[in-house]
Amino acid sequence: MIPELPRILLVDDDAQGLWLRAQVMKLCGFPVVTADGPIEAISLMAEEATEKIDLAILDYDMPVMNGCDLADHLRSLCPRLKIILYSGAIDIAEDEMTSVDAFVSKDEGTGLLLAQIVQLTPIGPRIPASVVTDTELCFTANSGQY
Repeated sequence: MIPELPRILLVDDDAQGLWLRAQVMKLCGFPVVTADGPIEAISLMAEEATEKIDLAILDYDMPVMNGCDLADHLRSLCPRLKIILYSGAIDIAEDEMTSVDAFVSKDEGTGLLLAQIVQLTPIGPRIPASVVTDTELCFTANSGQY
């Protein structure tokens, strides 16, 4: 039996980047919920019942609280939640990322982000951890085949 694709919470205060990433994730078959900042993300996690969100992808530099602080808060609400920090910031201290399972620089692109999703979620065993193209990953995630 093929496991369902993980439900993803995307959080970024850059509306265009958030929309584009959500479209890529949806094209790959992932169910996606978006939030334009930490407050909305926390609210959505409460509304969605935390067990329905499997993975959160967070920007670092946002108003009110940064992505690492949001990761800490989300992890306290849902300890099993997998969290990827996806940011253009490259000088984030390692000890600040205690609740983050993976870091992907926005400069590395969506392909590496998708590969990290595969590594951190139950779909991982079906696909090698090596970096594949966005198209290959989307096809594989949707079909359940390698």
